[in-house]
Amino acid sequence: TQYGCVASSRKSLDKLFGKRLLQAGRYIMSHKSWMKTVPTENCDILMTFSDQTDDHTLLWLLNHLRLGIPELNIQIRHHKRTRVHAFFVTATYENLLRGAEEMGLRKSVKPEFGGGTRSFSCEEDYIYENIESELCFFTSQERQSIIKYWLDNLRAKNGEVLHNIQFLEGQPIIPELSVRGVIQKVFPLHEQRVLSQLMKSWVQAVCEKQPLDDIHDYFGVKIAMYFAWLGFYTTSMLYPAVIGFVLWILTESDQTSRDICCVVFALFNVVWATLFLERWKRRGAELAYKWGTLDTPNESLEEPRTQFMGVKRCSPITGCEELYYSPWRRRMFRWLVSLPICILCLCFVFLAMLICFELQEFVMGIKEVPRLARFIPKIMLAITVTACDEVYRKIACWLNDMENYRLQSAYEKNLIIKMVLFQFVNSYLSLFYIGFYLRDMERLKEMLATLLITRQFVQNVKEVLQPYLYERHKLGELTLHGVWDLLLSALLKYCRLAAGKAQKKCLNGGCGVPDEEEREREEGDSGRFSEGENEELTDCGLKLRKVSFIEKVDRKSSGGGCVPTIEDSFLEDGSPTMVEKGMDPASVFETYDDSTVRVRHHRRQRSLERLDSETKRESWIDPPEEQESTILAQAEIESCMQTYEDTFQDYQEMFVQFGYVVLFSSAFPLAAMCALINNIIEIRSDALKLCTGLQRPFGQRVESIGQWQTAMEAMGLIAIIVNCYLIGQCGQLQRLFPWLSPEMAIISIVILELMPSLTLFQCQSCFTSQRRDFR
Repeated sequence: TQYGCVASSRKSLDKLFGKRLLQAGRYIMSHKSWMKTVPTENCDILMTFSDQTDDHTLLWLLNHLRLGIPELNIQIRHHKRTRVHAFFVTATYENLLRGAEEMGLRKSVKPEFGGGTRSFSCEEDYIYENIESELCFFTSQERQSIIKYWLDNLRAKNGEVLHNIQFLEGQPIIPELSVRGVIQKVFPLHEQRVLSQLMKSWVQAVCEKQPLDDIHDYFGVKIAMYFAWLGFYTTSMLYPAVIGFVLWILTESDQTSRDICCVVFALFNVVWATLFLERWKRRGAELAYKWGTLDTPNESLEEPRTQFMGVKRCSPITGCEELYYSPWRRRMFRWLVSLPICILCLCFVFLAMLICFELQEFVMGIKEVPRLARFIPKIMLAITVTACDEVYRKIACWLNDMENYRLQSAYEKNLIIKMVLFQFVNSYLSLFYIGFYLRDMERLKEMLATLLITRQFVQNVKEVLQPYLYERHKLGELTLHGVWDLLLSALLKYCRLAAGKAQKKCLNGGCGVPDEEEREREEGDSGRFSEGENEELTDCGLKLRKVSFIEKVDRKSSGGGCVPTIEDSFLEDGSPTMVEKGMDPASVFETYDDSTVRVRHHRRQRSLERLDSETKRESWIDPPEEQESTILAQAEIESCMQTYEDTFQDYQEMFVQFGYVVLFSSAFPLAAMCALINNIIEIRSDALKLCTGLQRPFGQRVESIGQWQTAMEAMGLIAIIVNCYLIGQCGQLQRLFPWLSPEMAIISIVILELMPSLTLFQCQSCFTSQRRDFR
């Protein structure tokens, strides 16, 4: 009776968790298979398509690529594990030379021919350095840029149509298909040899100088310029960090020393910010000249954004058909939609700030409250501000998309303006409220420290984890379903072990299993499970052989009308599994009544027909897909990685930090030290993110950091006003100079404001004259 209860419990457990166990085994196998990859050769750019993309679309695009860009070599493959089709695109060295001439790529000239850089010319190819070496002349980033230039200039003819997509004459095909979702991704592949060198000289070399030239050669000018600016900013941050740390030590003595340190550090900050921004202009110009982008002429006609929408009309200038969007529609949307939404968001920030301040007052009113408990409302506000940053970024992007700018330059400019306004109010509103309205320097110090430290910690954790979690999700390893299956499989294993022990005790008359026999069995189990990956794969293979038997059972039952016992053919060698045939292995755990067998048989017939059609479809793919193995290609792995959007979010994060340092650091002198430590980590975490967690971005050629320089200069001017106001209104000036009348105090504050402004003007004049002489 007791044995029957145990057996019935085991059967119920198998029936309940059987499907989960086998599916969990598939997750484990999937995870281990991603641990081994092989480099993808003869491919510079990968173009991926969904598995549902029809043959007509693939053949249509392949035909246009081969006819429109005969310089390209294209291979088509199907990734079975990620279920995508992919175009592997590359080009020969001779064709790349012609492409470099077409796009005006600047290359280094031999010293005997004058040195420097100039646009490549095939007629004078002998004057360029390393022209004799196919491996050394072009970097992988330059090869990919040339191929991308060809792809972006593949244009449609008049009246061309693909399904419901109607192309305008001269419209780029690849960007339009990417926007419509026909092409999933177009991205360059990593070069493993160079990437491993960057990992050693850049990511792992924490205390060494950044290899900016290597970053430029691999990622392009735009990303190299960002890291050059970040390194320059971090080095410059050393001065306020050291001085702030010294002044922080001195402020612990008395009130007079605190006032002196506050005034001195406020003046130092605004002067430092001015000098830093002007010195960076000089450094940025040097790098732009070195990398061949200084005074790069803009293209005569900038291409419209692929996301730009409008009505078709005949251009009054070119006479060709184009899309047109009336400017009054954009202005109406800006005033009637964008502005009210911005005001609502700012009101929400103000309301959240007031709620946290009320909670702070409530906590402070509690007697004998622990000191750390006072920071709980501040930490809540800091987390709210950080969470709102992401929400406001999406809102700003949506508003910018709806305003429908035609050119990418106008789009980026207006997006930066929106984001700067959102970030300024969201990040600094509580500090302005405390400093200007409450005039409480001690509370301002605590709030600034909490905001700065919490924000930096959360953002660093997010930057490191987000690409990794995205990749795991794309691979199917990070889903609620997968985690639930693994938990259930572990529970089933434990229950089976407990049921097995109870069964042996029953067979021995309730006296239990002898200790020595039990110990030997446990040692044998531990030895089996210590085998590792091979044992797990073997175990999964045995389970799948049970599945292959059920398939034969159904085949016989459909022909003969009777179902044989499982023991007849369970261990037949060479029996194909249902997984190998693309079928659902969970069906082994279903109930085998006649109706179920018939339904499952019809389903299997349909799946086999569908598999046969897919095999016929893949017959034209060249080269054929390799046999399934646990070793995956580099291209398949990188297609699951998250796309690196832009340097926009990185600059935005540093912009907010720069504001914390120069606006209110007179109240918290250690702000610069916290920023310095964060930036040292930030450089390496951003480098690690680019090298390991994200798809490789295309290189872009820029002259400077763009609108972010203007935004930070505006922040420097605001810092002058804010610091002088805090000095005058929070009592430091009156306590240091009690003989000053209110009128003289105002005059002193105006003089303090003019001094940094004059310094800024003088620095700009010197820089402009030096740059004119340089030219």
